[in-house]
Amino acid sequence: MKKRSLLCLFIFIIYFSCQNTKQILNSNKSQTSIRFIRQATFILTINSKRLLVDPVLSKKGELEPIPFSNNNRNPQNELPISTDEIINSSDAILITHYHPDHFDIASEKLIPKDKKIFCQPYDLKMILSKGFTNVKSIDKETFWGDIKINRFEVHHHEGATGTPPFGESSSFSISNKNKSIFITGDAILDSYLKNALLNISPDFIVANTGECSFSQVNPVLSPGITMTLTKEELITIAKEHQNAVIIPMHMDAINHCSLSKESLKEHVKFQVKSIKSRFQIPFEGETIKL
Repeated sequence: MKKRSLLCLFIFIIYFSCQNTKQILNSNKSQTSIRFIRQATFILTINSKRLLVDPVLSKKGELEPIPFSNNNRNPQNELPISTDEIINSSDAILITHYHPDHFDIASEKLIPKDKKIFCQPYDLKMILSKGFTNVKSIDKETFWGDIKINRFEVHHHEGATGTPPFGESSSFSISNKNKSIFITGDAILDSYLKNALLNISPDFIVANTGECSFSQVNPVLSPGITMTLTKEELITIAKEHQNAVIIPMHMDAINHCSLSKESLKEHVKFQVKSIKSRFQIPFEGETIKL
């Protein structure tokens, strides 16, 4: 009798432990969050769906350096989790623009060809040519279930025309009825990006920084001209959007990016409290609840 009572108690404990674990897992899945992976790669969880943004899945040093800079191979750090975990935990992919530091050869090989992919119209033909079959180009707006995705034209550098090797660049807004997450992509703070931000007035701004530029003379862009947001531009954005949380990325992984996370943290530290309190600079693998 005593043994039977102990067995029943054991079964009772195991059952409710499993129920609690299930509730926790469901709660985590439904919670809006960003898990930063590396470079501009992150997983956005929203409305119980997971969107993998700008996957760069190569191993450390597997890629050639971006030209007209230094000879450091890319990426310059390792992935914090396995490629299998990154891909399998994602329901769809967003490629902001088709550059190797936003969608690399490893991603082309590893991601299943029937995986849902969202992209800008200019990249549709190229992505389809790689064998992907479930690709949706976004002109201005689309819906993914009850998630709204807006696309905005932006400039990768001053006076950009879409001429190679830059191509076109886009910002995206991902929103539900409660929150809006704005992804700058690779953009400078000109009238295009400013107007897009004003249009959305987002709750969260995932901002590509790194102060990327060329350091050597080249036929494309003068040395020193930045192709992504600078630390000063990030502060300007924070001042102009006082209700938005700023989540900077695009640092410490690619050879032509000069601004590090530590340098940015140091710069933000000297800002007024209302500014620095709204910066969240994630480390690789960190999850930010939105």
